[in-house]
Amino acid sequence: MYEKIVDILCSIKEDQPELRQSLSPEMNLNNDIGLDSLQMIQFMLKVEEQLNVVIDYDQFDYEHLQSIHTFIAFLNRCQPQEQPLYEDVKQ
Repeated sequence: MYEKIVDILCSIKEDQPELRQSLSPEMNLNNDIGLDSLQMIQFMLKVEEQLNVVIDYDQFDYEHLQSIHTFIAFLNRCQPQEQPLYEDVKQ
């Protein structure tokens, strides 16, 4: 799952091609990677879509962004999606 998170982060921060080499599981998603609010929304939507999970925003807290590892631990507690997101948009 770590590699998929890295892929998503690099796709969002495509203006920083050196990012992939500097990422580590301990990096803070806000402070170290520097996702702004729009990028954070893009990140969460891509995570849900590409990892096929439903993020429970009632349970989500900024402490889950303290590191990529912490975020992955949170995702492991999320429910899998029963059907793809945005299915109505694709039709």
